[in-house]
Amino acid sequence: MNLQGDFEGSFLTSILQLLCDDQNTGVLQVTCGSKGCSVFLRKGAIVYVQSSRKEARLGSILKRDKVISDDQLQKALAVARQKNIALGKALVEQEYVSLDVLFEYNKKQAEEILYSSLFWEKGKFKYKDASLNLDGMLITRLNPMKLVLEASRRIDEMSILTKLITTDQLVYKKIGKKTKNRQDFDFSPSEEYVFSLINGTRTVRQIIDKSLYEEFSVYKSLYGLISSGLIEQKQQKKEENSAFDLGFILSIYTNAIRVITRILAEKSGIKAAHHVEEAKKSLPQAQAEIVANFKANSSATINKKAILTAYKKNNTNKARQNLLLIDGLNGLCHYLLSKTTPLVEQHLMYEIIQEIDQVIDYVREYQKDSIEKDKIISDMKNVLDDTIKQVQSAAAGKNKKGLFSFLRK
Repeated sequence: MNLQGDFEGSFLTSILQLLCDDQNTGVLQVTCGSKGCSVFLRKGAIVYVQSSRKEARLGSILKRDKVISDDQLQKALAVARQKNIALGKALVEQEYVSLDVLFEYNKKQAEEILYSSLFWEKGKFKYKDASLNLDGMLITRLNPMKLVLEASRRIDEMSILTKLITTDQLVYKKIGKKTKNRQDFDFSPSEEYVFSLINGTRTVRQIIDKSLYEEFSVYKSLYGLISSGLIEQKQQKKEENSAFDLGFILSIYTNAIRVITRILAEKSGIKAAHHVEEAKKSLPQAQAEIVANFKANSSATINKKAILTAYKKNNTNKARQNLLLIDGLNGLCHYLLSKTTPLVEQHLMYEIIQEIDQVIDYVREYQKDSIEKDKIISDMKNVLDDTIKQVQSAAAGKNKKGLFSFLRK
């Protein structure tokens, strides 16, 4: 069976349930902008889940929950590379974790990735039947019905949480000891970690990215901390919300897109403008509307005028519009890089990545701190990380490595 298309709302859970009910064996790939995950099924059972996010890796989760130290993780990674084995096996060999703990966290990792992806409102999916070589692999069997029910519960609860935490761009600060004695509060592990990251400058989105927890857990932790009187929303000044120049955002991404499309057009024989228009079709509706009249070959003045026109039709504040624009332009870069990778030599892709990385360095060094600056840097880094993975995967395929060779890295 081969399936592909767009999904919206809870339709993704239906797709997953269909594949499990039909006892399929193969790989389901799901993307939402620059985010992505792959679900590996064997006879209707979910046996492995992979995320595009570095934060979702097994080692990161074990370190987050203080099961292993950073020093132990680095030593285990070195052993895994030296012996060409999976990280989990190296951790057990070094006696940093028991086999039972490894199984527990392997399952926990898969569940967290799936729960996170089931929250995506829109995106694309692609399923293909494939025989999986699982010899010697640590298999995690997940109950699809349990996952779907738990995901539905979380989605319902999230609707309550977001009535208090209305956007991921809110900033929270700790309330002084005179207001609330922290020792009177019984922290859960996630609340303890989230509380430690609140400093009066980080947005909710930045806390999610830094905490290594998926979105629902962070929102629930923040809700508990707010309800207990330990934190409160920080009132931001208007200039903090709109300080980042729209022209600079467009300049950054125009340069990046031109770097990519120059090579893509040359290798594909199709004009760059056509590729950009195709990339727009891959975006969620709100992002597509913001960048609808953006042209990579237009001047900054013309593009700025087009974006401002789109802003007038978008019923949100300027700060939110800037973030939506960044998401849209970031999505264009991700799509264009994914189309370029199969067409060019590995060394040329790394040259493209390096050029874009220099653009990010320029933003980091010369722009004043702002929500937009942090988002550009973090989101573009995620796109480049995904591209590097794609390049490495393509190279591994040429070397005729197995489907699960990525687990040996």
